[in-house]
Amino acid sequence: MSIGKLTKSLPLNSDASIALILIMNVFSWYFPLYIFLTDNLKDVGIGYLESLVIFGSHIIAVLLSAMIGTKLAEKFASRRTLLVIWALLGILSSSFLFVLRSGDLLGISAVAISIGIALGFGLPTCLAYFADSTGTESRGRVSGLTFFVAHLGMLSIGFLAIVVSFLGSVIIFTAWRAVGLVAFAIEKRKIEAQKEIKTNFRAIVSERSLVLYLIPWIMFCLINFFEYPLQQFYWGIEASSIVTTVEFGIASVSALIGGYFADAVGRKRLVISGYVLLGIGYALLSISPIYPIFIGVWTILDGIAWGLFALIFFTVIWGDIARDKMKERYYFLGALPFLISSYVSVIIAPYVEAISISASFSLASFFLFLAVLPLMYAPETLPEKEIKKKELKDYLDKAKRVKEKYT
Repeated sequence: MSIGKLTKSLPLNSDASIALILIMNVFSWYFPLYIFLTDNLKDVGIGYLESLVIFGSHIIAVLLSAMIGTKLAEKFASRRTLLVIWALLGILSSSFLFVLRSGDLLGISAVAISIGIALGFGLPTCLAYFADSTGTESRGRVSGLTFFVAHLGMLSIGFLAIVVSFLGSVIIFTAWRAVGLVAFAIEKRKIEAQKEIKTNFRAIVSERSLVLYLIPWIMFCLINFFEYPLQQFYWGIEASSIVTTVEFGIASVSALIGGYFADAVGRKRLVISGYVLLGIGYALLSISPIYPIFIGVWTILDGIAWGLFALIFFTVIWGDIARDKMKERYYFLGALPFLISSYVSVIIAPYVEAISISASFSLASFFLFLAVLPLMYAPETLPEKEIKKKELKDYLDKAKRVKEKYT
């Protein structure tokens, strides 16, 4: 299946193109930057308690700024102003990275907080803008293309940050976040907020469809960030980094292909497939956690699942569930499990030696298979008529090819 076929007939209007650039830019900026921050804290000898303070303040800054940004988005006549401020905050916070080498806890915490604000402030608005710019019938394919490019960007920026000097890395992160402003230079008109129904968090969390998708997403995030320090300890940091890099490459292709199938067969089947693949992968690791072949199979399965989950849980499913309502709050709630669970890796880091890796992988496999249960009762968010339309189109295309073959 070629990239051309996967992205064929994508309705990439100016709004969708801007949203694609913004999401690609912020994801490929933040994730390598987070790793860069972590590595530099180790280099300057920051201890466990200091790490708890730094990363705790970072996550709180992300959550509070995202909440503030969500509130402001409901008051702004145009999203453009808020998104421009968001991009400028990212540029400014990147230029503060020099403080990391000082070893000063207060200064490093300030940098971590500034990065958190620069991520959270406009993220729900950006994702909501993306959902409003793409129709339900094409949101999967556009998301797949977005994450394909974003994953390649993460690999590229992460690699450059490793091979260049500290100063060079700071310049790269600052310059790359500035690329987000290119989207606004391309399109100078106002980015209008849609005329949508306002709703509150209490009403949103009482929606059955949101809860049924949110529960397995929470379970995956907790398992993922719990297992990561164990992998680093038992496999070694270098081997774990290689595995992560390979996974990013696999996830980029998985997101692109998954986007096509998300619009063809629906979101629910893809999510269930991802959990089943992960359950199998962790089950293999529980048999022999350090056997290279099992690690290789798990890496492939985890990479595929990550591509599907990034596609569905970051951009697609919450916009589908929101429908004609304001989507910022839905995306805020959807991002919470990932952001909060990331702190688990920091908390358990000193205790990994006391945890049995085989038992841990066995429990991970069990809970991942268990996570499928809520999904069995979750509704399919892609309209049935779109699935039938795609099946009919595929049938007609196949019939046409058969006719051409025999005439």
